[in-house]
Amino acid sequence: MRAIRPPRWRPPRLPRPLVRALVAAFVIVAVGAVAVTLARLDWSVVAVLFARRDPAQMALLLGGAFLASTAGLSLGFLAWRAVLLELGPPISEPRVVRIFFVGFLTKYVPGRVPGIIAITKVATANGVTFARLISTAALVMSLVLLSGFTVGLLAGVQMLGARAAWLAVAAVLVVAVLVRPQLINQGAALLLRLLRRPAAAPAASVRGVRMAVGWQSLSWVVTGLHLWPLAIAMGAPPGRSLALCVGAFTLATTIGIAAVFIPDGIGVREAVLTAALAVVLPAPAAAVVALASRLISTVSEVILGAVALTAAELAIRRPRRGAGPAGEPEIAPSAGHATAPPVGRPAEG
Repeated sequence: MRAIRPPRWRPPRLPRPLVRALVAAFVIVAVGAVAVTLARLDWSVVAVLFARRDPAQMALLLGGAFLASTAGLSLGFLAWRAVLLELGPPISEPRVVRIFFVGFLTKYVPGRVPGIIAITKVATANGVTFARLISTAALVMSLVLLSGFTVGLLAGVQMLGARAAWLAVAAVLVVAVLVRPQLINQGAALLLRLLRRPAAAPAASVRGVRMAVGWQSLSWVVTGLHLWPLAIAMGAPPGRSLALCVGAFTLATTIGIAAVFIPDGIGVREAVLTAALAVVLPAPAAAVVALASRLISTVSEVILGAVALTAAELAIRRPRRGAGPAGEPEIAPSAGHATAPPVGRPAEG
């Protein structure tokens, strides 16, 4: 006779009005946190930049920096999307956008716990299990660090000379991952075991890993381009500073991400950027560019996140012919057969 297992205990479901009130409260806190972050940025660097150039020319340079930063973030989203869709059942594009940008913007909320709870709840409500979410995060973080240190070689050679050879280790690992994508799956699985976290059942395919590496590497290059017009505005030679700016931003951001105990790498990124840009600029001018980079990056993150979430919510709420019941996650093509969504919806880290 088979033993009867007692039913698993589940926490009671909260009343819907209370859930809505909690969601509204969290949204208010998140918006307030973003507003505080924007207010604390050093906006005085804008006046310094405009003092160095003709206003019309400076406006074009700042516009180019903003567009490069926004486009790079969008490509970073595509890398994350490629991994997420590899690790489980397909999900509609608006819901993928919703999950990514809720997690992306909750980094501005003080403390890690509220953000983790929020992204977990949003992911679960949109058809993504906690195991799948954690596996995606582990895989993407591995790819972000490896590709970041690889692209950072562009600046490392000019900054460190022969001492930059250690960065080549990341390049070798990226090549190894492209040749044998199973390595990144094994590495992510090991990390999850060490953290005692569940892993998603399916592993990312060879094509999926290569696609994610490509998107993330391209994201680093395009995002790093935003630093170039800022450096030119402060007097850096255009030809010599292009590769340096791309590599410096990538290296500084990757080191900031690796410094997990410092929120968003604040201070670490600026220090590395200033040191790198000092190769082509005086130290005070390099510091201005580093602060302007933080300003441009934050503003582009907030604007892109707000626009993407608004578009996703409108798409999800819009009734569609042949759609299932309201609130039911829609089905989208798998990553291996889907075309990339339009740029304009993504790392930073």
